[in-house]
Amino acid sequence: MTILKIVIKTLGIILLILFPFLGGALLGKHSPYTEGNSMTKFVLIYSLFVLVLALVLFYMTNKFKESLVQPVLPGILLFFIGCVMLGIAGLAAPPDLTIKILEHPEREHCRYIVLFIGAIFFGLYFINLFINNSLQLKRTYKWVIIGIFALVMVELLWEFSHHYLYPEGLKEWVDKGNKAEEFNKTYDDWKVITTGAIGRFFIYLLLLLLSLRLYKIRRIAIWNPILNTFLCLLGIISSIAFFLYGAFNMEIPKELGFLMLFFIPGLPFLIMYWIGVALLTKTSKLKTVPLTL
Repeated sequence: MTILKIVIKTLGIILLILFPFLGGALLGKHSPYTEGNSMTKFVLIYSLFVLVLALVLFYMTNKFKESLVQPVLPGILLFFIGCVMLGIAGLAAPPDLTIKILEHPEREHCRYIVLFIGAIFFGLYFINLFINNSLQLKRTYKWVIIGIFALVMVELLWEFSHHYLYPEGLKEWVDKGNKAEEFNKTYDDWKVITTGAIGRFFIYLLLLLLSLRLYKIRRIAIWNPILNTFLCLLGIISSIAFFLYGAFNMEIPKELGFLMLFFIPGLPFLIMYWIGVALLTKTSKLKTVPLTL
């Protein structure tokens, strides 16, 4: 590969890594959280974005199919998680946990519907791996990964359902004469935080093992496990910190406040998308690797 091709490929990978943020900045102009923008308009424009991206993706993977690491389906499934994160970034606002949420509950419903779709792609990807044994795992280790995956999926689906129903829970709380400001502490109590922390621990562990394994069997380039190892280790530290906070009320030092970033559900999805980018941009010939742990 010539230097020019290496430079072009590297720039392309960087662009794909940043795609959810760049696309989200464009989509954010139509965010329903901005006065004058409707949810209907946002959904239509977002759907158009995804349709165009899907057409480009299918065209490119078909055109360069012979030079890509096979099979390409796993990479495509993870790429669509990037489209999910495009939608989350396009909302251009954090979850609204105030009484104002009752004026537009559809905004938060949209957020968690999009995350549900991300969880579906996440599940389809791993089901595809297990059916085809694409990771070339021994039987025992394969069942360990399946167990971790099952735990992660159950926690994600529960968590997204829990947050999706936040507006309904708040309305019921207020209708009973309670103060809206006190609802969040009751709804997202120590049990919710602790469960979320356990879920984050296992999802970061799963993604770390996945990235390292894919590199070992020559499915992705070295940049991905380097990036993901750094992020996943921080994610594991974050999950432990939040577990201690939820279970034992141990305050997180202000210096470690940045760990909150790793507790939000979007970051694990970004890591999965970046694995998809690594899969779809790996062009060297696949080498046969012995079946090992």
